Amino acid sequence: MISTGTAVAPGAEATQVPRSGVVLIRAIAAVLVLHGFLVGLWTTQHDIRLGYLDAVRHVLNRPLGIGEDFGVFAVMLLLTTGGYLAQLDRAPLRWQLVRGYLPVGVSSVLATIVAALGAQIWTVPLAPMTDVLAAAGNVTLVSHLVNEVQLLVPLAWFVLLLLAGTAAAAVINEYRGLAMLVVPLGQIVLSAAVVAIAPDSRLAGVIVFFPLVAVGQLIALAQRAGLKTGFVVASGFLSVFVMVMLQTLKPEFARWWYPVPAVFTMLLVGLGVVFSGDLAARLTGLRVVRWLSDHAVWLALLQGVVGYAVLDVLGGFLPVGVALVVAVVATGAVASACHRLVRRVPA
Repeated sequence: MISTGTAVAPGAEATQVPRSGVVLIRAIAAVLVLHGFLVGLWTTQHDIRLGYLDAVRHVLNRPLGIGEDFGVFAVMLLLTTGGYLAQLDRAPLRWQLVRGYLPVGVSSVLATIVAALGAQIWTVPLAPMTDVLAAAGNVTLVSHLVNEVQLLVPLAWFVLLLLAGTAAAAVINEYRGLAMLVVPLGQIVLSAAVVAIAPDSRLAGVIVFFPLVAVGQLIALAQRAGLKTGFVVASGFLSVFVMVMLQTLKPEFARWWYPVPAVFTMLLVGLGVVFSGDLAARLTGLRVVRWLSDHAVWLALLQGVVGYAVLDVLGGFLPVGVALVVAVVATGAVASACHRLVRRVPA
């Protein structure tokens, strides 16, 4: 995965610059993911009502059919734009995989340390850390594929999909030709097969979102390699079909209406690439927008570690609104520090 900033990996001279619309979408996703999980989910878990959250849910979430306070919608945006960026990247695959994994590795280690110190972080299930094996499973991402294992960084699964998409994009870039059709379609078929065979598994709940990465790759190929738009659209329909399959086979999955935000996601990213004009360019020229775009993955992963720990400490004696602001700022500060540290890792 390539950064939307100015850093260039060794051997990445041919890497193509992403459209400004994609940078803007990732910045929006960074804000929405904090809104959805750090603000929305934390207040829901603690039975706290916020007037602005109620208003947003009534005016936007329910009419649009996008649940969970836009949190999963934000993750879908990161998956699709991540597939797009991976397809543009020409850096060595090793570099891409290491840089892609490090946010998960660092976040999982931090989660283990913070949990061991007794702070309440966001885990699934929401309980104190169990043992060292659970920590090791999270660092290696294995826990996100196995049922009934505690997750210390619950959103790390989407980085696992991005890593798989990075490898697939490298194959496409290496062989081109027929690979531009076969590899993305293979990702969608693989997802459908897992959903059909083991719908109740944690793996199925993760891989059902994998087709969004493939759609992101196809959007990039349509833009840069002349792939037919019709194939991209057809793949989008297949991606939604995989989600509908899981809803049919696992009724509790249907309560979230994931096909609806998935359609919005693919449309938004596609339009962001095609109609990326002067306004988007001006907006992405803003430092805050570029910062949010570059730190989106870090913010998604660290909010449940840093943000939740800060709220656990401050929530008892500060007004909720103030504590949430402090938690967001703390998450951003740690995300910035970790991002700078990782950029120094040699290829």
